[in-house]
Amino acid sequence: MSGVRRRLRGALTVQKVWAERLDEAAAGLAFVHGGRLAAITATGSVWLADGSSGNARRLGGHEHGGLCLAAQPGGSLLATGGQDGAVRLWETATGAASAVIDAGAAWVERVAWRPAGDRLAASAGRRVGVWNAAGNAIGRSDEHASTVADIAWEPGGGRIATVAYGGAAFLGMDASGPTDHVVLKGSSLVLAWQPQGRYLAVGNQDATVLFVVVETADTLQMWGFPSKVLALDWSHDGRWLATAAGSGVILWDASGPGPKGRTPTVLEGHFGFVTTVAWQPQGQLLASAGADAQVCLFAPARRAAATWAGRAASRSARDGEESPPTLEPEDTLPLEAEASALAWSAGGGLVAVADRSGALTVWRIG
Repeated sequence: MSGVRRRLRGALTVQKVWAERLDEAAAGLAFVHGGRLAAITATGSVWLADGSSGNARRLGGHEHGGLCLAAQPGGSLLATGGQDGAVRLWETATGAASAVIDAGAAWVERVAWRPAGDRLAASAGRRVGVWNAAGNAIGRSDEHASTVADIAWEPGGGRIATVAYGGAAFLGMDASGPTDHVVLKGSSLVLAWQPQGRYLAVGNQDATVLFVVVETADTLQMWGFPSKVLALDWSHDGRWLATAAGSGVILWDASGPGPKGRTPTVLEGHFGFVTTVAWQPQGQLLASAGADAQVCLFAPARRAAATWAGRAASRSARDGEESPPTLEPEDTLPLEAEASALAWSAGGGLVAVADRSGALTVWRIG
């Protein structure tokens, strides 16, 4: 079902393309091979829909509930994980199940494909396993100090970063290790590699973000967030890191000398906890969504120069009272309930959002 097409503040327009009702809130979304949209719900159902027209169909699922999914880069496989301790592989062209992998623990928290698409990593309990695209085991890590909360492949595919209680650690591409550690008191929750590989960003339970300089293992810790950091995402050019904590989205500039000593930008517009953020692939838009049942669309690169110039012109002469610059959204998109997952299509022309009511909605941004 298509909606009214309207113009954003800039030169863009937004149009509601379709909406479907799933059996429960989606815990993960991903656009996959052929422009299809995949979803895994809290009940464990795996769904596949045409990204442009909808018509979602259920492929199968995980007993006891679903937790995560990931699309194979450049390929036709979808990997899902759930509370049955299994990783399941699906052919996105046909919807057929191609493999079921025993991950070795009661649940699978995260799945992540190597950028080349030839290996899949999954975190299950305190260990991380790696398999090839056929589902054959390659290796398994030693035990971490606690449950592995998040994993991500290095952009070049040579290592896997993990976070758990005590900070971040690095595994080999066969899951050997962990070896190198970045120690942090308390629990680390989420991580994201800068696409260019210079930084690894880590969001933490203690309301901080850690920038790890990969080459030297030096760290930069940013604090002052109102609550634990729930989501991170880098822009495709590696300049901006968007971080979500509480009702705010904080933007860090990692260009040139990096974020040290720079005042971050606050993206305003939400009235409840922000649960997910995602940059438009190869584009300039940032989408965020959360407990206030709305999606905010920001264009920081287009508005930052004018906003910061105006701020500099009107800045108070009083020392020590510099406040961070703020940006408002280009537009907001309504949801039926709290957002649970968000994803952009590969070309950046579609954005899909799921909410706690079970609604799955796709908008065209152009």
